[in-house]
Amino acid sequence: MMKWLLALIAFVAIPVMAQTPWQRAVVNYSRQSYQSGNQNWQIGQSPEGWMYFANNNGLLEYDGTNWTTYPLPGNTKVRSVLPVGDTIYVGALGQFGRYIRNAKGKMIYQNLSGKANQKERVNIWHIHRIGNDIFFQSDEAFYINNDKMRLDCRPGVQYSAVVYNRLYVTSYKELSVLVGKRFVPLPGIDIRQTSDIVAILPWQQQLLIVTSHKGLFTYSHHQLQPFAIATDIDNLQLSCAALSGSTLALGTMQDGVILIDMNQHKVERLSTNNGLQNKTVLSATFDADKNLWLALDNGLDCVQLWSPLRFLNSRQSPIGSGNCSVSYQGQLYLGTNQGLYAMTDGKIRFIEGTGSQVLCLDTIGGQLFCGGRQFFLSIKDQHITHYDNRGVWAVRPLAGHPNVLLTSSYWGLRLMRRSSQGWHMAEEVKGAEISAKTLYIEDITNAVWVANKEKGLYRLVLSPNLQNVVSKKCYNSATLPKGDNVFIAKMNGEMVIASRQGLFRYDASHDQLVRHTSLEEQLEGHTAYTYISQTPDGHIWYATDGAMHVSNGKWHRSYLNNCLMEDFESVSYTNRQQAVIGTEDGFALLYTQQAQDSTRAIQPYIRRIIIGNNADTLYYKAEQPHISWRNNSIRFEYSANSYDPSQAVRFSYWLEDSGEQDWSPYTRRHVKEYTNLTEGHYTFHVKVINPDGSIGNETSFEFTILPPWYRSWWAYALYIISIMAAIYALYHRIMKSRQQLIKEKDEQIENLEEEKLQIELRARQDELVRSRMNVVRKNEMLQEIKKTAVSINNGLSEENLPAIKRRVVRLIGQIDTNIEHDDDLEAFRNSFDNVHHHFLKTLGERYPQLSHKEKMLCAYIRMNLMSKEIAPLLNISIRGVEIARYRIRQKLDLESKANLTEFLRNL
Repeated sequence: MMKWLLALIAFVAIPVMAQTPWQRAVVNYSRQSYQSGNQNWQIGQSPEGWMYFANNNGLLEYDGTNWTTYPLPGNTKVRSVLPVGDTIYVGALGQFGRYIRNAKGKMIYQNLSGKANQKERVNIWHIHRIGNDIFFQSDEAFYINNDKMRLDCRPGVQYSAVVYNRLYVTSYKELSVLVGKRFVPLPGIDIRQTSDIVAILPWQQQLLIVTSHKGLFTYSHHQLQPFAIATDIDNLQLSCAALSGSTLALGTMQDGVILIDMNQHKVERLSTNNGLQNKTVLSATFDADKNLWLALDNGLDCVQLWSPLRFLNSRQSPIGSGNCSVSYQGQLYLGTNQGLYAMTDGKIRFIEGTGSQVLCLDTIGGQLFCGGRQFFLSIKDQHITHYDNRGVWAVRPLAGHPNVLLTSSYWGLRLMRRSSQGWHMAEEVKGAEISAKTLYIEDITNAVWVANKEKGLYRLVLSPNLQNVVSKKCYNSATLPKGDNVFIAKMNGEMVIASRQGLFRYDASHDQLVRHTSLEEQLEGHTAYTYISQTPDGHIWYATDGAMHVSNGKWHRSYLNNCLMEDFESVSYTNRQQAVIGTEDGFALLYTQQAQDSTRAIQPYIRRIIIGNNADTLYYKAEQPHISWRNNSIRFEYSANSYDPSQAVRFSYWLEDSGEQDWSPYTRRHVKEYTNLTEGHYTFHVKVINPDGSIGNETSFEFTILPPWYRSWWAYALYIISIMAAIYALYHRIMKSRQQLIKEKDEQIENLEEEKLQIELRARQDELVRSRMNVVRKNEMLQEIKKTAVSINNGLSEENLPAIKRRVVRLIGQIDTNIEHDDDLEAFRNSFDNVHHHFLKTLGERYPQLSHKEKMLCAYIRMNLMSKEIAPLLNISIRGVEIARYRIRQKLDLESKANLTEFLRNL
């Protein structure tokens, strides 16, 4: 975790101190915070403003929020780095290459050293760009762009730099410049004077040469001149240097960094005693905001050179956390959790008898009152008076009572009265037994407002003699509940209450608290306020969300993010241009008139996009993705390229086409996640609000959520095809059903007709049978008659009835004639042929060998008559029928297994 360490000197409770206790802000990044190697070498900054460091564990990246280490193959140590556009060139021990982004935005390493390390040990110490060419400096040569082009440099390279677009190289013999493809020594330089050059910088059209032990030089017109600086560096070993404008930073091996104003000849030293975490500086670089980055032997430091803040810090000073402060009689009094201190002419001394937490510092009538947990005193003209009281939260005057002061303490309200000997403690106010951390007195009515976290907020009306409370009312409600501290201040002539539920004002006409919406709109809106005050010139100071803000209605600024003492926020003023603010680690001095505008606008960047349940991860500058439906949850991680942790940068986001109607409220969170997104095209927007309250830049990322397979275009096409196929199938089925129905009806009709025909056939067969049976019965009757006639004839004698005999003979003849030649037989044949499709005719044509009786037998067999039914029809016996059937089979040439009945039916 990043350690917010502010630069300052050590304070002790003695009168002799350093020249200035207020020191610059230095942000310390320890190895534990960036989670990589301890040593850091060269430093570079990309166009996005991100910082890159050559680290022992690889390429180290910092975007203002996130640290990322990109290890090289073989985990080799990186010694040099150069960002060029979207490409980061790196040089290491044994190889060199570059990092580029793939389609998903992920940094991919490309080795450019090829087989160079097989021929010699390639250690790349510096990387330079001249035009479109990249020069990788090793111990004995330069590799241009890759291992294919090698430029030897004898007798070796100790240091190289590009100044005024020209490459300068130092060795133990000479200082040379690259001309064409060879190095030409610079005339007028005795290398013995400039041995161990650690930096070559541009300065006023000259070369500024920095050596490790022999000081600084300028080179111009073939002449080398010593460059005098207003500090002694003879006993220091310089290791590096960086120049920004007129500010020169000299890194040392044993004592941090030296800052020199080249125009004003001012010198400032930063080391472990005033901010740095390590004395050995391996590299120094100014970023686009003119912050000084230091690559240390163990860690990284960022010196906020243009910050309007200076600090006293309890981590390197015994003064403790800052509770309150006040400027009194030319001295700055500082109340901390360890006691009271006074600063005079840059020196700090401890006030004896104040060895506990200071709760308040109030100046009244030219006298300073200080309340603490274990003491209560006043200071006037360097004279200190102690009072028999403790735990005093505040001291306030009362209008119309010039000789009375009201104090609030752990135990309630108590009066102080002034006599000829000065102020002394007086009686307690009865009925006001409330620990009044907050105390406010109305100007006209002298009504007293008191509040604490447990009891709540009360308005007390005192008796005329101030000794009793005549009325007391609690003003807590559902909108302003108990349980949190409040702060009361006078703003534009009215009482304002700052609370975690927002800002309130007192409506005297209705005797109630109402929300102060107009003031909220002027400041941070409806949010939690823990402190508020107003200066005589109208500036409003207030604390929200762990930061101190100041606004004059036209502009807004924010400071000391996550540095304040919660519920002990305080601001005092040494003059109109300086404000002292209490912090967790001491105090901050703010130069309110100092310009702090950055040369580079704060820009948000979407650094990482996590799709689904880590199904895929995209990075900065990734191509627009098409995300499957099953991964329709997406997480955005974004950052802003601001490296001042005391400046609160907040974000607002909006997912276009998601149903969100407007931008989100501003938040410090760097993550936004969406789940269960429907299919469609989306654009995620994120913007920043700058520390001054202005709307910052914006960035966006487009992506598409694909529909589920059952809602995809091909699925819809399949649905349409399926519907059309279903309609066709339904139509086909209906038509088939109709045809089947028609067919079934036709079959029914045919069946009915067939059934009708069968019925008619059966009826005709029955008729034929009946008619034939009639013939049979007639023949039988005639046979009987014939027999009777024969018997009669045989019984008659010739003598008696000769004539009768002749007549009987004629009768018998007629009967035989009717038996053999009955017309009914012919009618039967005709009817049978009509019913059975000319069966007898066809049978006769195909089988002419059949006799008349055999044909009739075939007809009877086709009619499915049994032998006993056929016998009387043919006037033969049943045995005769069977014999006749056998003869017919022979004539028809049928096999023994063939069925005669079926054969005749199929004929």
